[in-house]
Amino acid sequence: METMLSTHVQNYVVAGLGKTGLACARYLSRQNMAFKIWDTRTDYIVPAAVREAFAVDIHCGEVPGDYWDNVDVLVLSPGIAPDFPAVEVARSRGVEILGDIELFARASTNPVLGITGSNGKTTVTLLTAHILNTLGIKAVAAGNVGLPALDSLVQDSDVTVLELSSFQLETTTSLEVAAATILNVSADHLDRHHTLNAYAAAKQRIFKHCAVAVVNQQLTETMPQEPVQRYIETGLCMSETGFGWDNESGLITFNGQGLLALRDTALVGLHNVLNIQTALALVSVVGADIYAAAAAVRTFTPAPHRCTKIAEVAGVCFIDDSKATNIGATQAALQGLSDTLQGRLILIAGGDAKGADLNALKATLDEYVDAVVAIGRDGHVLCQIAAHGYYVESLEQAVAKSFSLAEPGDTVLLSPACASLDMFSSYQHRAEVFSKAVKELAA
Repeated sequence: METMLSTHVQNYVVAGLGKTGLACARYLSRQNMAFKIWDTRTDYIVPAAVREAFAVDIHCGEVPGDYWDNVDVLVLSPGIAPDFPAVEVARSRGVEILGDIELFARASTNPVLGITGSNGKTTVTLLTAHILNTLGIKAVAAGNVGLPALDSLVQDSDVTVLELSSFQLETTTSLEVAAATILNVSADHLDRHHTLNAYAAAKQRIFKHCAVAVVNQQLTETMPQEPVQRYIETGLCMSETGFGWDNESGLITFNGQGLLALRDTALVGLHNVLNIQTALALVSVVGADIYAAAAAVRTFTPAPHRCTKIAEVAGVCFIDDSKATNIGATQAALQGLSDTLQGRLILIAGGDAKGADLNALKATLDEYVDAVVAIGRDGHVLCQIAAHGYYVESLEQAVAKSFSLAEPGDTVLLSPACASLDMFSSYQHRAEVFSKAVKELAA
């Protein structure tokens, strides 16, 4: 249940009219708080429905010099950087800068399970919520996963499972979590954070007020730099404590004993072994029986565009991993699938690398990939570092080229390692174009 922020009347500015900004406006309206809305886009036409929903001042574009007068709090949408010039001006005027997750933290009374990382966040968030709901513990998945955190406050739930991006965490200071995890850290959003260290530091903020940390014992960069009460370990090796993996039998283990066969789930690849282990660890913190939880994993249906087989054409398998919008996600897909593939692997990749150095993929491409068909703004880099690279102008051409290179038993994987917005409206749109092009091969 949500509670009032304070009896003291404060004046807010909600920055951004996207999904998160609108959720912030709805929340402040419910709390009868005084606020106005600012969108950074000069030419943005505010929908009539938005103006009707919020009887407040809405300003688009550059703000006048007196805009921050009598403003106490600026609520930033994740897409607006804290060092945006107008935000810096607000800060210099003594305005408190925070995000929607900080507002959520000050209002929520539910236990919170927090999940961040460069890759796998959505899978772990949805899986965690699925396990809890299957076991009769009412859970809501919110945050970066789709449902804004503030909108989750009006839902009937016992536990909130939050997917948290680095953008959300960098404006969060007081979020208390029963358990939290950083799944992994790889180069991403460097156009925003500028350095990998700054990006990793934003992720670390999830542990600031954390009771139990779920950590991959093989990834030191995911270990909390803040003190926590307890650790639960995951990993891809046999372990007598915590969660482990028996590669020979294909079993996820718990305290050295077999717990769940990966083949009995809808998830594939070693990266998903870690995702399952993490979800099981998180639910154990809020009272779920570990064996019942493991059984619930078997009924989980993964979100689309994450290493999903979409078709087989003339013996060639096509896999959609369009959600792989950074280097680490593509590395995880290639490594995770490597043990399951029989023939050659042809990778379709490229797009907007968001400031990351795609040369970091070279060793992974050399080890797992037989040919790369590259697209997009930064695709030329992949072409140059691949042993066998081909650059084409469109995703449709990439599908056709990959199919011409493939033989029965081979796999074509769309795992771009880049964002999609240089060519598509979203990674979902990119996946739709891929799927349509594959279907046309079979026509």
